[in-house]
Amino acid sequence: MQVSMLDQTQLAEGQTPEAGFAGTVEAARLAEQLGYRRFWVSEHHSSDTIAGSSPEILAVHLLAQTETIRIGTGGVMLTHYAPYKVAENFRVMSALAPGRVDLGVGKAPGGTHLPTIALQGGRALTDAKPRNKERFPEMVGELIEYLEDDLPESHPMSGYLKASPAVIQKPLPWILGTGPASAQLAAERGLPYAFARFINAERDEMEQTIRLYRENFRPSRFSEAPYTVCAARVFAADTDDEAEWIARSAAHVQFGFHRGIQGHLPDPAEALTGIVTEKEKQEVRDILATYMIGSNKSLGRQMDELSSAGVDEIMAITPVFSPESKKRSMIVLKEAAQS
Repeated sequence: MQVSMLDQTQLAEGQTPEAGFAGTVEAARLAEQLGYRRFWVSEHHSSDTIAGSSPEILAVHLLAQTETIRIGTGGVMLTHYAPYKVAENFRVMSALAPGRVDLGVGKAPGGTHLPTIALQGGRALTDAKPRNKERFPEMVGELIEYLEDDLPESHPMSGYLKASPAVIQKPLPWILGTGPASAQLAAERGLPYAFARFINAERDEMEQTIRLYRENFRPSRFSEAPYTVCAARVFAADTDDEAEWIARSAAHVQFGFHRGIQGHLPDPAEALTGIVTEKEKQEVRDILATYMIGSNKSLGRQMDELSSAGVDEIMAITPVFSPESKKRSMIVLKEAAQS
């Protein structure tokens, strides 16, 4: 199975955004060295703990810091932006690094309703037809038209308007999602599909979604066959116990998030120490059950299960306290995929 990484630049206790981004650059370089297929960055707004608010800018920097690995967005929250401008941003990226740019787009807001209002210049309060998830398929269609210089004849600017620059190798668009609607859209458009298991960890729903995508896929100029990535939180180490230990930090943050608390990644020794009731302990167990955790052998079994569900590539999200633990996790995951 191919392996890749989605880095959210999630900050640890005491870590500055500057240090967090330096860590993201280091992770991208290591991913390239290890032979990872791609390295994506995410979009989150109004967050004290996730620094990645502008994936386009970060992706450009990562392209300059690497040489061969595909760099992309997981993703651009398209409903906030004009598809024309997104197309031009990524054409410029493709001119700078031909054949290495992935344009993953999603319909989630990447934050609460307040950043959404701010990003849309107040339109979310006043538009008769707000730029929300109902418009996402329409906006994807418009984005593809600009990427492909293929405005329909019915468009008032057909024959006059193009997204610039005219590049030799265009960016590869991806649809991101967690269920049937996004999978159907990717299938109809003939685009590769990234399922966010870290958001929807229900195995049956994932399998049904991927099956729907594969059964309804229509070949396109972008892809001749269906291709599926599964993005999941992955914690790998030399032993299962060590992998479970480094996963404690992420579980601590997620436990707090369920209560509206934004928290930095704590040292595993300090994580989850306030969990006392049986109900809370069960919630933590449920959180950890959504992660891929383990040694080379354990992860190999989990990847075999994903492969049987129709997954072509695992995309790891590894928010850990220690940079060394993250490096080791990336190495063990790659070894597991090759074994």
